[in-house]
Amino acid sequence: MTRSPRTRILLACLIVAAAAVAVFFKSLDHQFVNWDDDVYVTANPVIQPLSPQRIGSIFSNFYYYAYIPITILSHAVDVALWGLKPRGHHLTNVLLHAANAVWVFLLGLALLRRAPGRGDGAPAGRGKTARPVGGNDLPLVIGAFVAAVLFAVHPLRAESVSWISDRKDLLCAFFFLPAVAAYVTYASRRSRPEGRPWYLASFVLFLLAVLSKSIAVVFPALALLLDWLWIRERAVRPARLVLEKVPFLLVSLVLAALPLAMSPDGKLAYAIADLTRLEMVLFPFYSLTFSLYKTLLPIHLQPIYPRVGLGWMVAGLVVVLALTALCVFQARRGRKAMLLAWLSYLLLLVPNVAGLSSGMQPVADRYSYLSTIGLYILVGAAVAWAWEKGSGKGRLALAVCSAALLLVFARATVSQAAHWKSSTSLWEHVIASAPPKRDYVDAYLNLGTAYAEERRPIEAREILERALAIDPANAEVLYNLGILSYMEGNAPKALEFFRHATRADPRHERAFYNLAIVSDELRRDEEAIAAMIQAARLGNPDAQDALRSRGIPW
Repeated sequence: MTRSPRTRILLACLIVAAAAVAVFFKSLDHQFVNWDDDVYVTANPVIQPLSPQRIGSIFSNFYYYAYIPITILSHAVDVALWGLKPRGHHLTNVLLHAANAVWVFLLGLALLRRAPGRGDGAPAGRGKTARPVGGNDLPLVIGAFVAAVLFAVHPLRAESVSWISDRKDLLCAFFFLPAVAAYVTYASRRSRPEGRPWYLASFVLFLLAVLSKSIAVVFPALALLLDWLWIRERAVRPARLVLEKVPFLLVSLVLAALPLAMSPDGKLAYAIADLTRLEMVLFPFYSLTFSLYKTLLPIHLQPIYPRVGLGWMVAGLVVVLALTALCVFQARRGRKAMLLAWLSYLLLLVPNVAGLSSGMQPVADRYSYLSTIGLYILVGAAVAWAWEKGSGKGRLALAVCSAALLLVFARATVSQAAHWKSSTSLWEHVIASAPPKRDYVDAYLNLGTAYAEERRPIEAREILERALAIDPANAEVLYNLGILSYMEGNAPKALEFFRHATRADPRHERAFYNLAIVSDELRRDEEAIAAMIQAARLGNPDAQDALRSRGIPW
């Protein structure tokens, strides 16, 4: 029985969403992890209780040097609905990812329908007209379907979906993708009155996306790329194409400048710390190729990646130049799909490389969430072309190969997502597969604190001492060893660790506060008062209250 085009599209949407939910269904049983989940949810005073005043505060303030009020509001709504039960927070992530996978399908289908030169089935042909929407869309639906499922079940999605704190990438994509789709619809109708609502819808969705994560500031540049490479209307003057982007551009400029102005020097310097001038120039090329490499070969995925040597940076430069040259060559021959996919990939990674992301890592799995979508749609275009050109056996072989690849990726994703079940499972996985070097000291630190929270002091001390051996000047490791020593009843040892922590980081207010508490217990009154005053000056509210109650100024 032949299905109608609408039924076919609806069925594809349901299967895509089901695939996304299936690979991450087990994450509903996961816990919070000690990797920013406290910052964004469990210990975040900004998000509870939910009230009109609280919502106003969320929209009028930065949070950890980032202006992401929509993301913070989503966490506040989750806490209002589910409290601090992680299942509900994970459910929101899974549902957002399923919706995003459907958006990838719909956007891919919209772009494939409007592809230049699709009239004869050739990929990105040479100046021919686009396929009419009412024609045989089956190859295009199949191509968009493969692209969407590939996005949904790829192992790189594990970090973004299984990690509650990466809600910002999910929300940004949830608004960004339909914003692009609305713009594509507007661009095909910009000369007619019915195009105006689509322009407004695109702008509103873009605004919501950029208020979820600042990487959406690249939207106006992406829209221009679509106008230049994909939606060509000779009757529209270039000046109009630029002017209609002005509202988008103004929002982007403001929301790009604010995070950079608010970011501390240490945050901006993280990715380039200890690099030579040559390495500082070359390092962004490695960052730009990292997500591409992991997309093609999604193995050894981790929440933390080590810094690399000059050789990897040079290789990144070579890859960027070679792929750019190849895409330009293909575009000059009339095949512009590769250039559009490649430039959109680079464009959506630039904010992370430039430091607009609220994260401090130069490379991460989550940075691929939006940036690689163009690559998946490119794969979908190739599948659509092969299906259209192929015969019965060829199509069967294509279907079998596609299904096999998707199943392999889905199985790997389920395995990768399982590492995020708890703090201990996550960091045990990292330590088991990572060499003992300074780049991974946070993994040892987080595992040690996780063991301490689970009342496993022997394992906690062993791991924290291994972290201290890797990085003897790490103030956070010293501080946690002090806490552990104090919990074990060894106040003199705790005192020494707190002293070392304050020397390693003179701005560690919690270390000064605990140094004051332990010093007071050991009757070191002068040291206790001095440490308490320093903690108060650094903004510790408990220290300020303690000094205020004693009438001691600071």
